[in-house]
Amino acid sequence: MIPERIPTVPDSKEIIERSFKGVNKVQNIYLPSFLNKLKSVSIQKIKLMEATAKKALGRVYDGFPKFDDLDSFERDVLFIMVNGREYERSLNNLRWARTKITELATNSIRGIKKAPNMTVIARFRSSFYGRFSSIIEDMDESLSFLREAREALKKVPQVSREMKIIIIAGFPNVGKSSLISKLTNLKPEIADYPFTTKSINVGMMKMGTSIYEVLDVPGLLNRKNHNTIERVALAAIENIGNLVVCMMDPSEECGYRLEEQQKLCDSLKGLGKNVIIVENKIDVEKTDSGNIKISCATGEGIEELKKKMEENIRERKDKGNSVFQRA
Repeated sequence: MIPERIPTVPDSKEIIERSFKGVNKVQNIYLPSFLNKLKSVSIQKIKLMEATAKKALGRVYDGFPKFDDLDSFERDVLFIMVNGREYERSLNNLRWARTKITELATNSIRGIKKAPNMTVIARFRSSFYGRFSSIIEDMDESLSFLREAREALKKVPQVSREMKIIIIAGFPNVGKSSLISKLTNLKPEIADYPFTTKSINVGMMKMGTSIYEVLDVPGLLNRKNHNTIERVALAAIENIGNLVVCMMDPSEECGYRLEEQQKLCDSLKGLGKNVIIVENKIDVEKTDSGNIKISCATGEGIEELKKKMEENIRERKDKGNSVFQRA
């Protein structure tokens, strides 16, 4: 599962500056031998730099979800919004960097302890500083990628594993956002132009003694090559949801022919999903089909739809359609 809070990602320059800043805080200690004193101070500086960098990298690595932590929906969305393989590679790079920094610090400290004079101590210390900076700088691409991935992960909706999930799907501008505003406490952006919904909106709906999560997914077009927004919607439909409400606009005010809208609903049924078809805008156009009829503008048919949705979910009893399928 994607955590609610994902840590911010610093760049390599910030980690290096933070690490070297800590070096200045190392205090001189009294030792009778100046050589031993120099060794002690140098070792403290190296250890502090190692700890600072490992903490920064570890905070990012530990704070980002790993593939095994994600369900199939979250994983699909991750691959859609960012390069999933690059995501995994970037996290592995951070883990590698932490290991290399430890190895570098250990070898440098070992050399300083055996150093016969100040020149050798300075050489080991300078070598550590240079190689340390190179390792961190090599992580800049991975850190930059994870910074972008963080923004993508924040857009993945947090959905419950305990409640039933209803997905409202259909062509753009058929009234999906209007319907979810009628069914739940959610007030999404509603406009008379297509693709108003850019991401998945999640609302809560109470019917009787049960509470359901209702997802308003971005509009779909009946085509083979889907854009990113549509692919996210399809990932939700294919991976989660106990019921898909496929909305149609028989008035065709949405800009799409009714036959094309019907094909989309039929294709969702073809995926083996539990689908009910709802015709909106009956205050403008009403067909003689057997589909459920509603008007989000007047509220007509909304209560009947809610009853039908609840009956459908209870009768279905989730036949082979778990809320979260783990790959």
